[in-house]
Amino acid sequence: MKKGFTLIELLAVIVILAIIFIIAVPIVINIINDSKKESLQRSIDLYMNTVQKQITQENMKVKYDPERCDILENGNIKCYVGEEVIKTSTGEDELRIEMNGKKPKSGTIIFKSVSTNSTNSSKITYTEVVLEGMEYTLKEDGTVESKEYVPSMPATGEDYRGYYADVDGDGKVDGVIYADLNKSSSSNASWFGTYFSYVAKTNLNEYAISSKKYMGAFGEKEIIKLKKNNKNSRFYVMALNDFTTIDYTTFYWYYNAYGKVIGSATETSINFGEGYNNTGNIIEIWNKNGTGDGSYLGAIQNNRDIFNHIQTKYQEGWYIPSKQEWTAFGYYFATKDGDKLTVNNYNSVYGLSGYYWTSSQHDRDIAWYIRFDGGSLFGSNLNVSYPVRLGTTF
Repeated sequence: MKKGFTLIELLAVIVILAIIFIIAVPIVINIINDSKKESLQRSIDLYMNTVQKQITQENMKVKYDPERCDILENGNIKCYVGEEVIKTSTGEDELRIEMNGKKPKSGTIIFKSVSTNSTNSSKITYTEVVLEGMEYTLKEDGTVESKEYVPSMPATGEDYRGYYADVDGDGKVDGVIYADLNKSSSSNASWFGTYFSYVAKTNLNEYAISSKKYMGAFGEKEIIKLKKNNKNSRFYVMALNDFTTIDYTTFYWYYNAYGKVIGSATETSINFGEGYNNTGNIIEIWNKNGTGDGSYLGAIQNNRDIFNHIQTKYQEGWYIPSKQEWTAFGYYFATKDGDKLTVNNYNSVYGLSGYYWTSSQHDRDIAWYIRFDGGSLFGSNLNVSYPVRLGTTF
């Protein structure tokens, strides 16, 4: 009769296997992690070599000698001399990086001039290049420093008004934050006699703060961007520049609408948070082309009407701020530093025009506009021409 293993023998085998497992698994995991790190480093090196090669090729076609390039979410790069974007040989803002392997989604590439006995060339370095949770920096001695990437986050109780915003995640500043829904604004807040308020919200988007500051018209501050793209925004942002086209820098609200509005349905809200809806409502009315309920009866569209020109930007999430949104913007920048927006340096300090349309229509023939050079929020005929500056949330 054959004998099997005793219980004690089985337990002994299990214990031995467990000990081997405990010893072997960390070693295997470390080998895998080290292999992954080396693979990621090779990907970074390959990417940088490709960047250097493609920039050299571009330089043969068109003057393309950048001081720095920012890595975009898609792995392509956008290059600059100072703050000016360099166009590629095809006239594009970004240079497509063609390579096999993984491309980083953020980081900065810097070009340093290197002189030899016979030639001058550019040496490529890089900082804050992030790939699969690791951040890489090329040091002066040629070694690579790597560490786990942990983006800094806007603190729960902080107020981030005045910070710059990278709304679309392309590495470029899109605007300045003038309202932070992580904190409530007092209902007593007013500017030019217009009151506004907003209430703090929870379960907001997650954001990351850049490790370097940006110097612009609104001072020197860090840049904030989204970690992931979803709804429930925290920040209200005003663009850094006025909206313009090739032909126009100022726009009518709707030139031929004066005296032709049907009913009161065309009036739009003055309230904080309604700028996007206001803009969409007026665009819808504009596109009705003078027919149908709530349209401008018999009004012929004018090519200089603003709602003809901003529809693409509206689809991207940009809109004309409401009366109270403009008030919140003016209130913050006027009260934070010596009431700047109520004196003559609204232009020299912040680069603002003297007048701007809001998206708040007062009645059938009047829309609200903000006047920085006179310190007021007034109503104006729809067929008057003013500059436009767009806002967004993210």
